[in-house]
Amino acid sequence: MYDVCVGLGYHCESTYQLRRITGVGRAHFFDWLDLDLVAVREIIGADCANVLRPGLSEPFSNGLCVRDRGSNIRFFHDFHAPEGTPLTPALIAEQHSGVREKFAYLADRWRALTASRSRVLYVHHDAFDESGAEDLAALHGLLRSRYPDHAFDLLWLRRTPPEDAAALPPGITWSTVVAQPGRWEGSDAAWDTALAPLDIPRAPAPAP
Repeated sequence: MYDVCVGLGYHCESTYQLRRITGVGRAHFFDWLDLDLVAVREIIGADCANVLRPGLSEPFSNGLCVRDRGSNIRFFHDFHAPEGTPLTPALIAEQHSGVREKFAYLADRWRALTASRSRVLYVHHDAFDESGAEDLAALHGLLRSRYPDHAFDLLWLRRTPPEDAAALPPGITWSTVVAQPGRWEGSDAAWDTALAPLDIPRAPAPAP
């Protein structure tokens, strides 16, 4: 049985679905961010010290979001511009310290979780089928080496089955969640099916 279910990217679909299924809205470091598995590994390896260093945040995607060059995170929700206008370097600079403070707090929460007695299921949503078993094994090994007393497993969710699943080490399982075009939240049914076999916290059933 897992005490906590924590998303490790790729983007907002995973955060939305894990909160919907578990009913737990407590924020974790990687929630609501857009980043690939390489960035996740680099952030964990750096103990979050490479995130939001001064002078490395810039408008991205025509000012729809902010890219942090130090961590390659795309922030779609933490920096704000007046409605109908793009983010600018000046707006980013004004808000940078507040956003950095938020993520320093979440980094402390991450460290507390890894030092706790909680058994954690980490979920990496490989939304574009970019990674292979070797990449997931590297993430699992990094977590194990950095937090040797931490009890956790890793769930790898792809759009299609991995061809190299047999190469996954113990502690990593996989499943699939198909994309749902036109709905950034993804397919509720697919996520329900993928997580159904797992003993994770569950949201209360709706009242009749």
